[in-house]
Amino acid sequence: MTRIAALIAGLLLIACPGVWLMEVSVPVPKYRKGGAADFVFLGWVLFAIYGSVLLGVVVSWVRANRSGQPVLPNQVFKAGMFGVLAACIVFFVGGGVYGVAKYGSFDRVIGGTLWGLLAIFWGVLSALVSAGIALLFFAWRGPARPAGAGPGAGPWSSPPGTYPS
Repeated sequence: MTRIAALIAGLLLIACPGVWLMEVSVPVPKYRKGGAADFVFLGWVLFAIYGSVLLGVVVSWVRANRSGQPVLPNQVFKAGMFGVLAACIVFFVGGGVYGVAKYGSFDRVIGGTLWGLLAIFWGVLSALVSAGIALLFFAWRGPARPAGAGPGAGPWSSPPGTYPS
């Protein structure tokens, strides 16, 4: 039952930011000019949010598979948030460098009043997506235990760093 609840909550957390952004960023039909131009901004925003979270999760997953360690759902959440942090740093530093190169001032491109709000919304919506992915990971894989271990075996049943066979 816990896995089903985690699956439903995870799907809702992943879908809600996209649905909310679709309602907020795409104009209502009476103001729409037509065509796909209205959805370009939505695509970039969704790419920033979902892409940065998935980047962090994929990097963490590859690192864990190479080292042979199990991946826990809380590590999936942290990895998604580190991906968002890395993407925010790249975005804002890149914008600042572009401002220096083009206008001669670091804050010319980034120094508006809404950039802090952008980072806040990016972080909050990405936290929802990252939590949703962590819940899906929990629902899919279940509690962390070594492969082939019985129902009573776990990380506390053997010395640290070794798993029962």
